[in-house]
Amino acid sequence: MSPLIRYNKLHSKPAATVITLFILLLLNACQTQNNSPTTSAPPAPVLRSTVAVAFAPDGRLWRLTPTPDAVYVDYSDDNGQTFSPPQQVNPAAQKISVWPENPPAIAITRSGRIHVLYYADAAQKSTSFYSYSDDGGNTFSPPKLISDHADSAMHYMDKMLLDNEDKVYLFWHDRRHELLDQQLGSGVLSLYYAISDSQHPDFYNRFISNAVCSCCRTATALAPNNKPVLMVRMVFPDGVREHALMRMDKTGKWSKPIRVTGDHWTIEACPEHGPALAIDDRGRVHMTWFTLGDIRQGIYYAQTDDFGAKVSAPMKLGERERLPGHPDVLTLKNRVILTWKEFDGKQTTIQIKESADRGASWSDARTVFSTNGENGHPSLISNGQDIFLSWVSSEQGHQIIKL
Repeated sequence: MSPLIRYNKLHSKPAATVITLFILLLLNACQTQNNSPTTSAPPAPVLRSTVAVAFAPDGRLWRLTPTPDAVYVDYSDDNGQTFSPPQQVNPAAQKISVWPENPPAIAITRSGRIHVLYYADAAQKSTSFYSYSDDGGNTFSPPKLISDHADSAMHYMDKMLLDNEDKVYLFWHDRRHELLDQQLGSGVLSLYYAISDSQHPDFYNRFISNAVCSCCRTATALAPNNKPVLMVRMVFPDGVREHALMRMDKTGKWSKPIRVTGDHWTIEACPEHGPALAIDDRGRVHMTWFTLGDIRQGIYYAQTDDFGAKVSAPMKLGERERLPGHPDVLTLKNRVILTWKEFDGKQTTIQIKESADRGASWSDARTVFSTNGENGHPSLISNGQDIFLSWVSSEQGHQIIKL
């Protein structure tokens, strides 16, 4: 059964009635419960325990929620304690497609434009649609396709990255070049991207690389030079699926992939377990990933100060018998926070581990959430002053805490 974001009191409008129930939100690192939440949420089940959240430059927290036939946007002015009544993005019903490894995305520019990326089954399954709002989320532009091969080639695992000049980058895995990779085995696609700004309004599609593992989402981050950096699980000629860094230079050209993990994981299958990436303001790249290789098994963290030329010794996260996975990482000044899921056969817990010195030393791991129900992947976000953890489960609904 699809999990529900718990709703609160009824909101009525002249044209339509929005049904809401109570939502339980955890509001701080000690998981203090708000006794009288007043949060609104979309009038339908949340698909696959998956939402997208992002802070705007003005500190407002925005949320994008997929439901079976629509996606909704709402916002919070109190860091997730309460949310506004939701607004529907797509005017006509669509068969919305989402799963935790393939989440939707939302980003807000300094001018207030709200960018939304979501998936719906169309000519190809899980087709990417983009929309935006310039009036605070009251109305949205007609959803448009991102891929110029949307009718003939599957594309998914989209990521949206907003730079410091309000330029929007979209990255995705694409099957249009699948035949180029037959020698590498199954589940190998190409990586594409598009840019949206005043000079590129039509999302002109551009090729980055082939030999990309099809079902592991690509991680994105912005370097101090305001250019994107990618961490990608790739399939190398020896059949090993390892991670590589790629970055854009000041001219807009992409570097060749630099292999940054050495786990020797050879598998003719889809791990469905992408990496996470964060870059601090001095250019240190913080990486975390999952592997079941011959050399390492589990999830690990490492860092590099030269985009992969030299990489620190991997640090193991969690215990293998508790099936650690789906990590995320975020930096803020000297802070680095890692989060991941663990499962003991009955209960899923969300763990965090923190460094106050750019990853030189670390606290012990601690549990911040737990559930016996269905749940999504943990996500770290920041408003520029604090770091927050967002997570959805069928038992507790959508929870946001400050770390």
